[in-house]
Amino acid sequence: MKTSRVNFFVCVVLAFTLFQSCRNNHASGHETGPDLVIYCENGILGPLKEIATNFEDSTGLQLSIQNDCARNLTSLIHYRNEADIFIPDAKQGLEKLFLSSPDIIKDSVSLGEQKLLFIVAKGNPAKLSGSINTLTDPANGIILANPESSTLGHISGSFLKKHQIYDQVMNSVLFLTADSRSLVRNIASNHASLAIAWESDYLTNSIRKKADTLSIQSSFLNYPAMAVSLTSGKNQKNAAHFLKELQTTKSKKIFEKYGITTAVPNNL
Repeated sequence: MKTSRVNFFVCVVLAFTLFQSCRNNHASGHETGPDLVIYCENGILGPLKEIATNFEDSTGLQLSIQNDCARNLTSLIHYRNEADIFIPDAKQGLEKLFLSSPDIIKDSVSLGEQKLLFIVAKGNPAKLSGSINTLTDPANGIILANPESSTLGHISGSFLKKHQIYDQVMNSVLFLTADSRSLVRNIASNHASLAIAWESDYLTNSIRKKADTLSIQSSFLNYPAMAVSLTSGKNQKNAAHFLKELQTTKSKKIFEKYGITTAVPNNL
């Protein structure tokens, strides 16, 4: 009789513990994971975080944001097979993904246009100008994002080629950064004197008060940014909902605050 009572008591304790564990998992959302997984390149992380917070508050959904350079994110999209939405710094960041998996993009929306500019030390002590020729002088201590790893690097390389100074600049550049994150920081820390970056990189970085910007004298400064939903994602309905959120007036104003402006229609 005593043994039966002990066994009954143990069963009750185990059942209660299991119930509490399931309750806690349900409350934290851990049993199913996030409601939407977004892969985002670093140059667009600032506005995305603000928009994602607003979206979570208004819908009650839980978002997960993974940020890195375009090359790493593209690899993770195939390796982890978890991303619902991919947002590179600019449209060009979709090229490798599209070439490797042309059917993986389900839908897309325009976010506006990214803009290139020069980052220089605070007060521009070297008295650098926005002239393209500024990039050809090794004494100016130039750093760039790596063309092989990030969208900014890819576009910076194309920018230099359009101005026919790619080899000259790449032969004298101090170093290449993996992506856009550290460009402003290296200029602010006096590790270099000049960098090509997105305006959004500068406006997102908290250390920007220790650096300044210069407008570049070029007609190749603006690049369209896009967000795409992926056919491999598990949260298709939520992804479609979030893409619509990115198109709202409120979201557009947030993008503009970070220098990602709505393209002006060409009425020609």
